[in-house]
Amino acid sequence: MIYTIAIAGSTTHTLLCAETLLRNPNFKISWIMTPTPKILGRKQVLTKNPLHLFAEKNHFQHFLIEQSITNTTQQQFHNQNIAHPDFLLVVDFGYLIPDWLLRWPTHGALNIHPSLLPRWRGSSPGQFVLLYGEEKSAVTLMTMSQGLDTGDILYQEEFHVDPLWTQKEYYQKSFQSITKAFAEKIIEFAEKKLTPQPQPVMSPTIMARRLKKEDGFVAWDVLSNALHNKEVKEITTSQLLREVHTDLKKWPVVLAQATRAFSPWPTLWTLVQTNKGEKRMQIVQSTVTEKGNLVLEKVKIEGEVTTDWESAQKTLI
Repeated sequence: MIYTIAIAGSTTHTLLCAETLLRNPNFKISWIMTPTPKILGRKQVLTKNPLHLFAEKNHFQHFLIEQSITNTTQQQFHNQNIAHPDFLLVVDFGYLIPDWLLRWPTHGALNIHPSLLPRWRGSSPGQFVLLYGEEKSAVTLMTMSQGLDTGDILYQEEFHVDPLWTQKEYYQKSFQSITKAFAEKIIEFAEKKLTPQPQPVMSPTIMARRLKKEDGFVAWDVLSNALHNKEVKEITTSQLLREVHTDLKKWPVVLAQATRAFSPWPTLWTLVQTNKGEKRMQIVQSTVTEKGNLVLEKVKIEGEVTTDWESAQKTLI
């Protein structure tokens, strides 16, 4: 049997899933929903996302969403007699899926979420897994409901978290892992050979919310003391980092994990005094010694190239 499936998303991870379904003879892609092109980069170029380009290349009917899925979108679906696919698969879409769209597919709306649900519900699960130093995680195929990441679990692929990963490697591992099995699991779900597992109402972790630039701020005195494994009584740093420190206790560990979790965005950063005035300094790479000292390996001072910490110190006052 061939199942029709619509896809909503925007990133290379969505593209990986879409290409997997395109190659699978048991699926036919019905239509695609994706955000409108964005102005990106220093040259401010209007850029189509990977799924948008995929839809055009393969001549799939597609719908562009600018800010949200509105009542106008619903009316457009009705007016154009848009097909009711068997499934809607949502991967890295970034927009709220309204109830009417959840009901549009005949077999249900599905989501791929890169965490070991019910842990780390929210838009930044990988960042929070790394920030809290967890040693194992998973990627989850789930049904969608009105609650955020609270649907029934259909399948989870667990994996070990490498202590050197940044968010880039974390998400690559997640989606590469799930693409090996998710199409077959969707078929098993459709044929009632797979029993959905309800999640508990409460998650054992805080919400992995969308990160902001200010989440990566750490005051220089905190960073400086961490280099010598000394605690600071008065903490001036982001609220998020303070919350993590409350759980993990040691600033060197928190900052080393934040370096990876916040790479490439929003980055762990501080303000330093240089011979050209106060500048923002990003912590690009760091680690913790056996004695518990934070070690800065690579940093980037505002307006300068990325360099080692020893070289960077020559510009500080």
